[in-house]
Amino acid sequence: MNYDWKLTSAANHLRRGDLIAHATESVVGLATSVYSVAGFNKLMRLKSRTAVKKFLVIAANLSQVREVADIEVPLQVEILESWPGAVTWVLPLSRQAPPWLASEEGEVAIRMTGHKQANQLCQLSGPLVSTSANRAGKVPAKTLHRARSYFGQEVDFYLSGKLGGSVRPSKIMHGVNGDIIRE
Repeated sequence: MNYDWKLTSAANHLRRGDLIAHATESVVGLATSVYSVAGFNKLMRLKSRTAVKKFLVIAANLSQVREVADIEVPLQVEILESWPGAVTWVLPLSRQAPPWLASEEGEVAIRMTGHKQANQLCQLSGPLVSTSANRAGKVPAKTLHRARSYFGQEVDFYLSGKLGGSVRPSKIMHGVNGDIIRE
């Protein structure tokens, strides 16, 4: 598959552990490789997060999901039927996944993204830590211009792209007990 130079450049940044801004299903997102502790820590700092509140992970396919999460759970059929799409599932962290992704309960929130560009980024660079592009307490960016006004040079690459059709952030469900965490 041929990718445009901007997408390839963004993926190169991600593979180096840099931080990028890109379009997602509903807002501009910030992303870094799940394997970059430096990128993860930079994201934590930019978002003013503590180790207690974790980020979600986006993946291109089931193989990438399995790198990060254990999907052998009671709601596996429902999970697989909802992907790719805008449903994020909280699942046990896989044994081979980076430990900084785990919540205190040993879980990770993950989705197989249905957003074409976000999916292509994951195809090129692997699963990504992803969050909305905004400072704590600010409205999530809907444009790269807004994301740039929030973060400027603190983000290594701004990838232009179209937002998906979702007006709300992804629904979050617990993959073991089915609890709705975010409607």
